[in-house]
Amino acid sequence: MSILQKHAIIDIGSNSIRLVIIGVDQDFFSKELLNFKTVARLSNYIDENDQLSTKGVSILLDVLKRFRFIIEREKDVSIVDAFATAAMRKAKNRGAVLNCVFNETGLNVRLLSGMKEAYYGYFAVINSTYVEDGITIDIGGGSTEVTMFRGRRLIHSHSFSFGAVTLYQTFYKDNDPYAGDRLEAYIKKEFASLKWLCGNELPIIGIGGTARNLARIDQIQEHYPLVGLHQYTIPRERLNQLKEKLASMTLEERESMDGLSKDRADIILPASAVINLLVKLNRGERFMLSGEGLREGVFYEWVLKQRNEEYIPYVLNESLRQLRRNFNLDSRHTAYVKKLAFQIFDGILNLFKGNDSEKRIAWLLSHSADLAYLGEFINNESSSAQTFYLLTNMNINGISHRDRLAVALIASFKNRSNLSNFAKQFQKMATKEEMKLYETLGAVLRLAHDFDRTKLHVVDRLTVKQTKKKQLQLTAYYHDDAYFEEQAAQRHKKHLERALKTSVSIQFRNADK
Repeated sequence: MSILQKHAIIDIGSNSIRLVIIGVDQDFFSKELLNFKTVARLSNYIDENDQLSTKGVSILLDVLKRFRFIIEREKDVSIVDAFATAAMRKAKNRGAVLNCVFNETGLNVRLLSGMKEAYYGYFAVINSTYVEDGITIDIGGGSTEVTMFRGRRLIHSHSFSFGAVTLYQTFYKDNDPYAGDRLEAYIKKEFASLKWLCGNELPIIGIGGTARNLARIDQIQEHYPLVGLHQYTIPRERLNQLKEKLASMTLEERESMDGLSKDRADIILPASAVINLLVKLNRGERFMLSGEGLREGVFYEWVLKQRNEEYIPYVLNESLRQLRRNFNLDSRHTAYVKKLAFQIFDGILNLFKGNDSEKRIAWLLSHSADLAYLGEFINNESSSAQTFYLLTNMNINGISHRDRLAVALIASFKNRSNLSNFAKQFQKMATKEEMKLYETLGAVLRLAHDFDRTKLHVVDRLTVKQTKKKQLQLTAYYHDDAYFEEQAAQRHKKHLERALKTSVSIQFRNADK
C-alpha cells in the first residue's frame, strides 16, 4: 500500500483520550498505523460548579502535548481531527479550556454534540457490519448514545447524560449493597422516556471499550476458537449470567479477570447492567459487539465524502476490495473461476439436501470463490492451510463469524480429510449438515479452479447433465490447449464424487472443431 496521506484522529472522551493515525492511498484504501490510549477520566475532574478543574486541564494538556509530539514526527499527516465529547460538553468552562488547548498545543478541538456523537456511532456500524436493522448503544464515561436504524437509515437517536464513570460514582462508589437495584430502576425510567427504544425485537449493537471488554471476557470463558471481536455475538441468557457474575465479584477479583482491562474493573458494573437491561427490554436474542465506533464513524464520514458516496453500498464487497489489494488477488482469475463454479453449481443444484435456501448456498459459493487460495500470497505449497488460517484469524467487515468460518472452510478446501482437520476446533460452530454443504461447495470450487489450472482461460464454458442412473456428465468446451486443465480436473473430480456420492465423468471438447 503506497500511502498518500495520513489522517490523525484525537478522541477526547470522558474516560480515555486516544490518538489514531490512519494511512490512506490514492484509491482510498486505508490502514491503521498508530493507536495510543491514555486513561484520563476527565469526568472525575468536573467539580461541584460543573467546571473542569485545574488538575483536569493539566492532565488534558499533558496528554495532548504527547500526542502532538507524535503527530509532528510522523511524515505526511495532512489532517488532524480532534474532538471532545461528554466531559467537555458538561464543563461550563469548556470555551476557556479549548482556547487553552489551542494556545498550548495548536490543536483546534471541535466539541461534538450528543446527537452528533450518536450519529457517528450509528454511521460506523452501518459501514462495518452486516446488520440492516438494529439499535446501537455506546456507553462512554460521561454519556450514553443510542440510535435506531432500519434499512441502514437512521430513524431515531438520543444522548443520555449518564455514562459508565458517572453511574459508578452515583451508585457504586459508596459500596451500597442495593446499588444494582437502584441503578436498574433509574435506567428503566430513563429508557422508558424514549418510546422507540424499548419493546422492539431488533439486535442490540454495543460500541466502545466496555462493550468490547464484555465480548472479550465471554470469548475467553467460552474458549471461543475464532479470532476477532468485531461482530461477535453473545446470547441473551449468557449476557445476563455474565452481568450477574461481574456484580458478585470484588473489585480485586475483577481486576485480575482475563479479558477485562484493569482500568475498567470498576465501571464495568454499571455498563454491563445498562447493556443487559437494554437487551432484555427489546426481547433481543443476542447482543453484538461492533469493534468500530465513534472514531471510525468520523473517519468514514471523511473518506466517503472524498469518494462521493453517502455510505458503503455493500460492506462485505468493500472488505473484499481491501483484501484483494492486501493479498494481490488476481480479480480477473477469481471472476473467471467463479463463473465456472456457478456453471457446475447450476447443474447439480437439485442434488443439494438440507434446509439452506438456494440464495444462501449461492452466497456462500460466491464469496468463497472471492477468497479461494488467498494463502497463495504467503506460500503456494501450503495455500490451503494459509487460506484457512488467514480467514479465521482476521476481522472481515460485513460478514458474521459463523459465515466467516463457512467461507474459510469452503475457500480452503483441498480434500475431505483436510476439511475435517480444519474444522475440529470449530465443532460447536458447524453442524454435520453444514459440514456436508461446505464439503460439496469446496469440491465444486476446487474443480472450477482445475478448469483454469494455467490461468489462461482456455475453458470457455462447462455443461452438466445428470443421467438416468444419477451420474453426472460434465463437458468442458475449450480452445487452444487444455492439457493441464484436463489433467487436474480428472485427478480431482473424486472430491465432488465423494461429496455427492455419485460418479462424475468429464469430457473435454475443442470448441474450434
